[in-house]
Amino acid sequence: MLFTGTVRVRVLEARQLRPTEWSRRFSQNEAATAAIDSYVNIDWDEYPIGKTQVRPKTNEPRWNEEFTATGVHQGKAIGFSVFHSCVMPPDDFVANTRISFDELKIGNANDIWVDLEPHGQLHVVVEMHGTNVEGNHFHFDSTSKKVEQKHNLRKN
Repeated sequence: MLFTGTVRVRVLEARQLRPTEWSRRFSQNEAATAAIDSYVNIDWDEYPIGKTQVRPKTNEPRWNEEFTATGVHQGKAIGFSVFHSCVMPPDDFVANTRISFDELKIGNANDIWVDLEPHGQLHVVVEMHGTNVEGNHFHFDSTSKKVEQKHNLRKN
């Protein structure tokens, strides 16, 4: 399913975040639970929506920040990537996840905890207002050698 419309995302909090092996390469603390300075990048199909503030020295950050994407056109998924803010760029990857728009209800506040890969969970609220497009259906016309693309619209 593809989605066209507006997406409002509230990033609330994360839990059980762990630094990756790469991010611990210069650390004196070898523990897998070393605190990180985390932030979240939010996107839909790789188009940026926003970035939270950095929450320093915690594996259980709280943000409660809201972002809105008004021009979503035939979107497939919303992505969340957690990073550790470094003094020298680039910032270190911590974890990420993608939520298909298929899994979310239009017109409702989808208040969910999502599992992050490789570790942790992220608490978000996603609201969608718009229209679902039920896949792409292609019809091949053998006489004219043209391909027509048809969309089935479903309003929720």
